[in-house]
Amino acid sequence: MPPLRKSAVSAAVLVLVTLTRGATAVPHVTQVIDGLPQVIAPQQMIVSCDPAVLPDLCAAALNTVGAIVAVVGQAAFNLAILPDGVDLQGALDTLRGLPGISSAEPNRILIGSSAYPQTWNFPAMDAPGDATLLPASTSASASTSASASASASASASASASASASASTSASASANAPVVAVLDTGIAYRADWSGMYARAPAFDATQFAPGWDFVNGDAYPDDDNGHGTAMATIIAGSASFSSAAIPYVGPAAGAILMPVKVLDADNQGTEFWLEEGIRYAVGAGANVINLSLDFARNYVPGAGLRDALAAARDANVVIVAASGNTGGRVLYPAAFPDVISVGAFTLNYATGYSVTWYSNTGEALDLVAPGGMPGQDVNQDGLWDGVLAQSFPPGQPSQISWWLFAGTSPATAHASAAAAALIGNGVNPGTVRPLLQATAGDMRTNGWDRKSGSGRVQASTAIASASAFVSPAPLYADAVAALQSDGRAAAAVMIATADGTGVSDAEVHVRWRGAAPGAQTAVTDAQGIARFVSPWPSSSRNLFVIEVPRVIYGGAAQRPRAFARSSGGFNTLLLSVSLDPSLSLSSLSLSSLSLSSLSLSGLLGSSTSSINGMTIWGYGDSQGVGLASGTTGSGLASGTTGSDGQGQNGQGQNQDSSATYPLTTGVEGCPLALPLYSYGWLSTAASSALFSGAFLSSGYSIRLVDSSWVLAPGAAALDSRELGRICGVSTSLVKPLSSDYFWSGTLYAAGVGPQPSGLGIGDNARFWAEVMNTEGSTAP
Repeated sequence: MPPLRKSAVSAAVLVLVTLTRGATAVPHVTQVIDGLPQVIAPQQMIVSCDPAVLPDLCAAALNTVGAIVAVVGQAAFNLAILPDGVDLQGALDTLRGLPGISSAEPNRILIGSSAYPQTWNFPAMDAPGDATLLPASTSASASTSASASASASASASASASASASASTSASASANAPVVAVLDTGIAYRADWSGMYARAPAFDATQFAPGWDFVNGDAYPDDDNGHGTAMATIIAGSASFSSAAIPYVGPAAGAILMPVKVLDADNQGTEFWLEEGIRYAVGAGANVINLSLDFARNYVPGAGLRDALAAARDANVVIVAASGNTGGRVLYPAAFPDVISVGAFTLNYATGYSVTWYSNTGEALDLVAPGGMPGQDVNQDGLWDGVLAQSFPPGQPSQISWWLFAGTSPATAHASAAAAALIGNGVNPGTVRPLLQATAGDMRTNGWDRKSGSGRVQASTAIASASAFVSPAPLYADAVAALQSDGRAAAAVMIATADGTGVSDAEVHVRWRGAAPGAQTAVTDAQGIARFVSPWPSSSRNLFVIEVPRVIYGGAAQRPRAFARSSGGFNTLLLSVSLDPSLSLSSLSLSSLSLSSLSLSGLLGSSTSSINGMTIWGYGDSQGVGLASGTTGSGLASGTTGSDGQGQNGQGQNQDSSATYPLTTGVEGCPLALPLYSYGWLSTAASSALFSGAFLSSGYSIRLVDSSWVLAPGAAALDSRELGRICGVSTSLVKPLSSDYFWSGTLYAAGVGPQPSGLGIGDNARFWAEVMNTEGSTAP
């Protein structure tokens, strides 16, 4: 069919480039927490009680700081509120040092991250655009099976059935996948007041009962428009313009589960997100769409890590936006168990190209249609956005066709492809490698940092599914050490689940802390790749190496962590940091009691104001007036702190050398850290692991966390840095030896029971100091 004329598109298509922003529904402030400026919900904490102690001890600990549990979570993580006037940092420090508390963290803010010329995005991802990719099999009611396994919180479980009546009575395929859209809600029903209306694109859509975690009820209605647009892209079915141009989402026929975790202003909290993930997993979702992200200074919280581990164990596919700030891949997309998606658009010269705003890096898996305002490559009279049904913010009954752009719609496309694969019988664990193996090349053959494995190609993936053999998952472990020349050395072992080294694997690492940078090396016959950090840009002796990507046999994987836990930690190290100059006293003792130690105060004072800094999405954005984070107005996702260029949210210059010291106290590192010590005499370890480099005295520690969902890696640091992080700490120490990768009991992420205390990944202060070493003066 020839391209349609411009007049074929009715005036119902709204092309908006800028919009005013509505009132913020989630109160939030920018505050220095754990030495790092973070955007948080004021006076709110996510607290986990230690299951190994009596519940009364947890209650007593909360009473100590005057905290009240406001919401009982679905897992061990609850939302607690502090009285006005109680210092949040002080309360966190106190709780972390008291028996009965497993973790205590601030509640951080996140934000939502869009055939025919007007639907260029569907053929761009190899979707027909005129018929569903899901098989047409015997119809059956799906809402019952979709919610039969729901295990939400007591209040959610009791009321979830209330939303069942809001679900459409349309039948669904017996093998229809369930896609949970964690967003601002969906325009899935018309309510009695007339405030909400069902989007016509969902007239033939089956909805599973959902939940509204923003308002705490069983009606996850959309009051912003962002979630409705993402759901339309995934599984909408309608037509538009006077020519009745068909619009069929790639996963049309799937069951949508609306889970509201973002408010009317397209913002939400970490607690809502982790609760939403738990709800979706318990309610039987096959795919979870996260068209949202955190600010660049986000510290991976224990509650969210726990929720992602539960999703991994339940074999649920999670797809998330890489972010729209043009920087590194943001969380939650940066988690290895999450499929990270960037955005591409139409291009005059090459057909398609990755957009300038799409976040990139070693953690990027794929790209999907995201669009670009300010251009009209296909000459259809509209800028090259992604078409979807939505409404003006605050007017949820005024539904029409809108254009979107950003990694949010790109993520929705990828989620649709994942759902289509599952609906065609593909095992959820095969979804990511199959999409990567069948992706369309963007720049070079194979994977690259800008486009991942390439463009999602849904039909090709479905056609290739029966013959596809998923590669065996790979695991990574790492060790790092300080060199005498001021740099750091590292060794990374790539192995199979049984600990066998894999040779000739291409390892892509990311250095963080004192010497940020990306490097690549190939494993030797033992499965080890060796690295030397870039020259440091900081005087700090804190180097971190992460392993986000491994390419082996042509397949690009995000490795999970493995580690060997061995005995021999026979030295107990006490580190004390008491003053702004960070003078350190380190004692090695065979035994020590810390019950009488209690310290407080600051290691220093902030050298820069954080007034005005927040999560932003506004500004000229290269002259096209993109209003990121606002429905229908340019980029539909994106967060960063200030403008990412050393200015605060009011355009005032920030001091790029500003630091935000941590508070001091034994509560900084309440549990003993398993450190490996080394020095210039550690020649055997250096020869085996670091190519014989001359080492200076210091410690190495794994990045492993208790949920095993962080990217594998290691840190190298000295006693001074240990004191910055912990203030007063105890650490179990053993000398670094050449059998680091081979001795001890083998543990692997997602395989069998997991140990605790193998690394520093659970320590929020550690990550705060890593980011401060990098100069993170804004969220």
